[in-house]
Amino acid sequence: MLDAEGLESTRKAGGIIAKLRKDLPRMVSPGRPVVKICEELESKIRELGGQPAFPVNVGINEIAAHYTSPPADTLTIPQGSMVKVDFGVHVNGYLADTAVTVFFDPTFEPMARAATEALDHAIKAFHAGVKLSDIGRIIQGTVERYGFRPISNLTGHSIERYAIHAGKSVPNVPQLLNSSKALEGEVYAIEPFVTLESAAGSVANLPDAYIYRFVKLKGVKNEESKRVLEDIHKRFLTLPFAARWLETKFSREVATRGMKDLLEKKCIGSYPVLVEETRKPVAQAEHTVLVGKDGCTILTG
Repeated sequence: MLDAEGLESTRKAGGIIAKLRKDLPRMVSPGRPVVKICEELESKIRELGGQPAFPVNVGINEIAAHYTSPPADTLTIPQGSMVKVDFGVHVNGYLADTAVTVFFDPTFEPMARAATEALDHAIKAFHAGVKLSDIGRIIQGTVERYGFRPISNLTGHSIERYAIHAGKSVPNVPQLLNSSKALEGEVYAIEPFVTLESAAGSVANLPDAYIYRFVKLKGVKNEESKRVLEDIHKRFLTLPFAARWLETKFSREVATRGMKDLLEKKCIGSYPVLVEETRKPVAQAEHTVLVGKDGCTILTG
């Protein structure tokens, strides 16, 4: 249960997201560098009085999650693509999270609409006491009525201070082993992921990773790496970060050497890029909600 300060900060984070969701489609266009989208959105978050809760994710076509631009990224938005932009805001560690799908081929419209409608139906059913597995049943049923398939191994999640994934999962399909219920005052991100009926309907890890998290302070001996690690711990605490963010304090060469050393020493961990197993396109819709006794309040829209 959030106290008064936590509720105010969470609502402020959600309000920043609500403003940026309106501007987001303008930021995404064919030929635009992905790093420009990431940096523009992250900058606007800071201008509005928040901080990025994690690096802006830009998932093109079959990329479902965890792609953010690495340093010197040359990737651009392809013609005719479908793009998921997933971003979060924190105010004093209190978080809100959202995602929007933008497409440049009209054949993607039904898939994006299926994700949005599944989210809408899930939100209408979300209240204190609801079984989270039942939300997965609602999402799956909505998606399948459109002739698509939900991603079974990606979920929404409960949110707490400085914890984006706080322990409870909101599945996109029913889960017999998930007996959790939503409680009044909890905060959740609900995020249906949708792919083609002919797809595997699950995601796999790619070998690449561009988003990282702090793990521990001990274990590194190199003084240069220690400085990088101390900066990571001070600025990001338990929240995910991007290697390019380190370049505000260190040269690219120092940051790169430090990150390599810290990964080897397991002082930081990484989030692999997630791709639909059969390389089919993926759509996503996401809002953060505050659970009430008889319903929920959308904080991000």
